[in-house]
Formats: sequence, structure tokens, C-alpha cells
Amino acid sequence: MGRARLLDRIHAVFDTFDTAPIPVIAAVHGVCFGGGFELALTADVIVADKTARFAFPELRLGLVPGFGGVPRLERDLGNALVRELLLSGRSLGAPRAHEVGLVAQLVAPGKALDVARKLAKQTQKFDAATVAAAKPFLKPFPARRLAEEKALFCRLLTSPAVMEALDAFVHSKDAMPYLPRARAPRTQASPAS
Repeated sequence: MGRARLLDRIHAVFDTFDTAPIPVIAAVHGVCFGGGFELALTADVIVADKTARFAFPELRLGLVPGFGGVPRLERDLGNALVRELLLSGRSLGAPRAHEVGLVAQLVAPGKALDVARKLAKQTQKFDAATVAAAKPFLKPFPARRLAEEKALFCRLLTSPAVMEALDAFVHSKDAMPYLPRARAPRTQASPAS
């Protein structure tokens, strides 16, 4: 399957979540980077526990997010935060994501899925036709910007530098080579005998 066709299929799945006639709720625990972050952005509501971190590390690989992350984040939060996340490559902790409105509910570690399930149950109390009619108004679908992002991603993906960076990423012995390395724990020197 060609790259463009694969990307079209990924977009079709993400767009289905984004435009679903029912509420879509994401529960996030821990690292939510790249495509995972883009998938979370298709949800109507994000519930994150306090350990969650959000980032677009793609620029470190010579790419831009390719699954609709930029248009969806712009739609949800505005362009200033999008520029900061993309151009710095830094991650956004769950408390800050909650503060800026990306995360609707901030919960204790390990509780995001439970809270998301309770919220999903609550949303089932409303008339499905009313919810389906309201969703496009509440959350406009950024079709033009999604197409522009997809075209840029495909163009960048053919770059030899990107292919080299992706190969290094895939073959890295580090679990997540784009994350900052953990500092070695300090050891106390024992007194000389």
C-alpha cells in the first residue's frame, strides 16, 4: 500500500471519530505523543490523569504531524499553543493541558478510564438525534486544513533526511529516543575505610 493511500486510511479512521454523531471521550494516562495525541484530539472530551503528557515530536524527525493534529488543535485551542508545541518539540503536562482547555477533566493517576466511562454513561441520557445535530456546530470539521496538513506531510516524508531520521528512530535501542534522557540517580559516596 502506498504512503498516500495509507495516510488516507488513517485520516478516514480519525475523521470518523471526529465526526461521529455520538460523544467521543478519550481517556489518557501517561505519554500521549505524535499519532496518539492526534487520535486524542478527535475526541469531544479528553479526560487525563495527572501523569499524562502531550507532545508532537514529529519535527525532531523532520516531519509535521500527519494525522490531523495541527488543524484539530488549532480548532480546539488556537494557534499560539500549536506553534509552541510544534516548534519547541516540548511536551505539555496534564495540569497545563487542563489549564489551557485541552483536557476537560484532570483526575488522579489510574482513574482516567473510570471517569471517561462515567461521562460516557452520562452522555447517553440525551436524545441521540439532538446530539448528532449539535456536534458539527460545537466542533466544526477542519476539512481544508486537514488536506493541507496531509499534503505537507506526504511531501516531507519523501525527504532523504526524514527517511534517515525515521530509520534511526525505528532501529534505536532506546524505547523513546525523542524523549529527554532520564538523569542517573545520585549515589552517595561511602566514607573511606
